[in-house]
Amino acid sequence: MSDFHRLHWVSSITGVLGVLRQNLITFVFILIVGSNNSSSSLIWIIGVGIIAAFTLGILGWLRFSYQLLEEEIHIKKGVFVQKNLYIHRNRVQVTEISAGIIQRAFGLVSLSIQTAGGGSERAILSALSRSEATRIVRVLNPEQLEEITDEEGTHRSEITEPSSASSTQTNQDKLFSRVETTHEPIWELSNRHLLYLALTSSEFGIIATIIGTVLGQLSELITDENIEWLIDRLPLIQQPGLPFILFSIAAIIIISYILAIAASYLRYYGFRLEKKNNELVISRGLLEKVYTRVPYHRIQAIRSTEGILRQPLGLESIAIISAGHQQGQQQRSLLVAPLLLRSERAKFFAQFFDSWEGVEGVPDAADSDHDGELQLNETTTTEHSSSEPLTLFSAQPPKRALLRYLRRPNYLWVVPIMIIQLWWQPILWFSFLVVPFTFYGWINFKDSRLSAHENHLYIRYRGLARKHLWIPRKRIQSFSDSQHWFQKRRDLYHIQPSVVSGSEEMSVTLKDFSERVTQKVWQWFHRTKET
Repeated sequence: MSDFHRLHWVSSITGVLGVLRQNLITFVFILIVGSNNSSSSLIWIIGVGIIAAFTLGILGWLRFSYQLLEEEIHIKKGVFVQKNLYIHRNRVQVTEISAGIIQRAFGLVSLSIQTAGGGSERAILSALSRSEATRIVRVLNPEQLEEITDEEGTHRSEITEPSSASSTQTNQDKLFSRVETTHEPIWELSNRHLLYLALTSSEFGIIATIIGTVLGQLSELITDENIEWLIDRLPLIQQPGLPFILFSIAAIIIISYILAIAASYLRYYGFRLEKKNNELVISRGLLEKVYTRVPYHRIQAIRSTEGILRQPLGLESIAIISAGHQQGQQQRSLLVAPLLLRSERAKFFAQFFDSWEGVEGVPDAADSDHDGELQLNETTTTEHSSSEPLTLFSAQPPKRALLRYLRRPNYLWVVPIMIIQLWWQPILWFSFLVVPFTFYGWINFKDSRLSAHENHLYIRYRGLARKHLWIPRKRIQSFSDSQHWFQKRRDLYHIQPSVVSGSEEMSVTLKDFSERVTQKVWQWFHRTKET
């Protein structure tokens, strides 16, 4: 048993920055609203806010202490209310070590300890020495024998060296990223393919929206004088109007792409996935180096995402859903393959998840019967240990559900347009949106698939991106179906399996499957839960 220890004083700086980051939206709102106010009250409000942030950050450091016990860690924290947190090693799901710019400047690291369950906690020790972080991790993760990775991203011990055969492989046209074939496989993302990742990242749209919103609020800077000053220095634009609007849109797109590339490069630089003993070890980051360890028995499901720009190119990203990670805050840290060729998925699973079934998914060309059950060429039943056969099947929504898929995307905008057109007739031009939204519904119908295997359930569905989900049968926490009056007329059901994600359940809704397929899924679920 050790005494209580306080974090390094650098933790007070990170605490102040954390308070400022949490209230960033509030500060931006105050600046936008107060920019039209000529009084000095805005300066006083910002000054008080910054002083409060410094006070809370310093008090948070002074009131934070920890004690490392034999099999658990005891943490005291809280500025106004002192909270005692005990984390036993049996409840630890994931340990994550990161080193931001500030920590690296002082030779420190930040340790995140995550647990699962209804009372999930996530403790962050933001300023520790490497040796102290190693000591804590070894107490809470007794199976972990490797040293913490050093500042350059290489391990001090137990690194699996690539074989000579794999090191001489140069077929870059076939392999998008290096996959080692040693006893402990390693997967890395090259800088060239990191650029492809940035160019096809969904962050581009988010950044463009933020830039457009900010520019829309800076009305004082967008004046006739400033516009004329800009036009005088741009030979391609001779006068304000459509050319200037097109130039502004192009500038926002280019700036957004540059920022998206920079963000992806900083976040995923040096991405490395290793399989060590019974854990996956993930390391990434340039300015902030993050090292994450995920035990295999904590993995609840695997998800593949094909973005709008990536799907035509045959690209996808692979992420794991873990019981220990807070998905809302740390979802990116669970990516195990930020960019992968769809054709390499089977090889990637064989290297890191060799016992998972249904990796190839369900073929699009498979024929379906009246109830949507797919007639595959392969055997759909296997003999179980008992005399009763275990039925394995694949299905899609039946054809009678197609009209529901085509109508569903149009529900949210058709009714408002019909109401507004009573006062403003030009809005009827928006009725042409029925074409892309109906096409989106048709794609949703074609992409909805499920496949029940002996030990895994495969699901394919679509939001804006097409997603694949593999769930081990023993990880399904709950299973439900629902039917409303309009579905009852056509014998259709919504099917909803769920797994643990962080401290809560994550569910996926498969819409408008037939009654026969729903009953088969229930039979599969009950039978496999009993075995």
